[in-house]
Order: sequence, then structure tokens, then C-alpha cells
Amino acid sequence: MRIAFNGQRFAGQRFGVGRYLEYLLRHWATMLHDDESISVFVRRPLEADMATLHPQIVPVLLESTVSGIPWENLHLRGPASRHDVLFCPAYTAPIGYRGRLVVATHSVNESQPGTHSWRYRQTYARLHRYCARRADMVIVPAECTRDEVMRHYGIAADRIAVVAQGADDAFKPTTDPAVRQAVRERYFGHDRPYVLFVGKCSERRNIPMLLRAFARLRHEDGLPHGLLLFGPNQEGLPLRHLIRELGIEGDVVQTDGQIAHHADLVPIYGAADAFVHPSELEGWSITTVEALACGTAVIASNRGGLGEVARGHAMMVDEPSVEAFHDAMRRVLTDTALRTDLQQRGRLRGQAIRWEVTTRQTLDVIRGVAAGTRHSEGPSR
Repeated sequence: MRIAFNGQRFAGQRFGVGRYLEYLLRHWATMLHDDESISVFVRRPLEADMATLHPQIVPVLLESTVSGIPWENLHLRGPASRHDVLFCPAYTAPIGYRGRLVVATHSVNESQPGTHSWRYRQTYARLHRYCARRADMVIVPAECTRDEVMRHYGIAADRIAVVAQGADDAFKPTTDPAVRQAVRERYFGHDRPYVLFVGKCSERRNIPMLLRAFARLRHEDGLPHGLLLFGPNQEGLPLRHLIRELGIEGDVVQTDGQIAHHADLVPIYGAADAFVHPSELEGWSITTVEALACGTAVIASNRGGLGEVARGHAMMVDEPSVEAFHDAMRRVLTDTALRTDLQQRGRLRGQAIRWEVTTRQTLDVIRGVAAGTRHSEGPSR
């Protein structure tokens, strides 16, 4: 069996989908049968740590000045068609592709009013729908995402596989106080407790709202904590202006999230008093699973995939607002018994969702489509 793997998301920082690609290939390197091979099609050379995973996992460079949808359609379509199945791990596939196809759809965010622009809804949202309908199987991370794919894309349930995305085995509690102290000093200049968010800063993830809630913690409650936003501000939100306006300039650190290895996040989770994910809508959240696995108390919106990840194991906020997140953070940070309970419950949840299971289930779906056992006659109508 020859698998074509759309690996263009390896370009740039491995956040979100890039991390998903990395863990899939790392684990597949231990799972392939002797008669199976994977061609990883990329538009830039893979980094050394990914280029030599296994003799049966072969990077194929389709170098180009174009990226995204043009690259898929101008460069990927032909080479991929010479394989038994094409796996596209990030929503889109070449338009009109006629071979066997598996697409991973991580969320249907456009279903939530106000999360995307009119232009996005008329372009990417339509393309995501088309590609999911064209695929023989669609892989989603949560039951709520499956329901949204069925409702908004018109795809039958038997063509959707729910495969939760887990945490790597490296994500476990940090028990060494010296390690936690070193992390705090690295980002805040001294041994200061902090609240953590990991991911791309965006309006949809309610980062401005989080800043306002955190400002109330500092000004009204006088808590000593800082706020670490660990991830790039790709949307260009006016974070510096808002931080200055809120009077928390010395309390917030925002980084681009660059790390040498993904496991370098473990002590960053471990040194935090709480991890907060205030997103309006997520199909799933790998960072939340990782925080839970590291035994960090989690506060999250009780929405979509975040609810499926953390409900029953974290402090859930039903209606994301400044007041609600301020109250949730204040309770978790000031109530030691509550925080300890969340840490224990979170650790058990994180240990139950692991990448070894995620990757094996994903590979089994792809094998089924390649063998024709899950091949459809065409998109749902």
C-alpha cells in the first residue's frame, strides 16, 4: 500500500495542524507493515528530525513559490494520484482529485457567527465543505465536530471517523521545584507564579477578553500572578495597546512560541498555576489535553471540542465573558483544595488520551480506504 501524505503544513512553526502531522509520522514509523510506504509531499525541505524517521517514510520535495491551495492543485495532484490513497490532514485536497481520499477536518468554525470574515466564508469555508464531501472518509477529533460536519456539509455518519487527538508520553507532571522556578525566572525575571495560554493569539480564541479578565485579577484581587501567552500573534491583534490601556504592562509576556522540540513545552505547562483556554469555539484542543496530562489546573470554555476534552476534569465556563473568566481564575488561583483537585482529575484525563492510540486509529482509517473497504461512490447529496 502506497500512501500519499499532504505535508505542506510542515512549513513554518509546528502549531496545531503542524504538530498533528509531526506526531502522526513519528508514531507511524513504528506501525508500518513491510508492504506499506508513505510519500510525504512537501514544498520546503523537511527538518532533519523529520526527514529520516523510517526508510518507508520518504519526503518528496515539490518546491514552489506558491503555497496553500495553489500548491495542492498545481503540484500535488499528479504525484499523489500515483498512490493508493491520499491523506490530507488539514481540511483541503486538490480540487477534482479522483483517487481515494481521506481528509482530516479539525473543526467547522465557520458555523459559529462572528468567528470568520465574509471572505473566509465565501472561500475557505466553501472549499472545506467541498473537500470533505469529496473524501471517502473524513476524520474529525470530536463528536461535536462530527455533528457539525454532518449538519453543515451534508455528510453521512458512516463516512466520518471520530479520532481524538492526544498528548505525547512526554507530557507528565513536572515534579522538580527547581525546574518550575527556572521557567518562571526565564519569562518573568523572577520566581513569579503565572497563568498560561498556549496557542495562536486570535480574536476567536478570546485573547482580548482574557487580558481584560486577567487585569481584574491584578487590580481588584491583587493576585501576584503574571500571564504568559505562549504563541504568535498572527492576526496582528493590538495586544500591546490593550495591555498598556489595562495597566498590566509588567504582568503579561507574549512570545512567538518558538521551541526546539515540542516536549520543551512540558516544564512551561508544569510551572503554571493554571492553564486557560477561553476560545469561543474549537473542534478540539491538543494544548488543553497536554495541560491536563501535565497535571496543570485547567480553565476552559464549555464549548464544542473544548467541552469534550475537559468537561468533568477542569473548571468549565459556560458563557465566555470577562466576568466569568475572572471569577473562574480567581477561584482556582485562591482555592488550593480546588486547584489540587483539578490537577488530579486533569492528570487522569490526560493520561487516557495518548498519541499512540490517535495515530493507530488514523492509520487504520487510511488503510481501510486504500483497501476499498471504506470507498464511497461519491459525495453525499
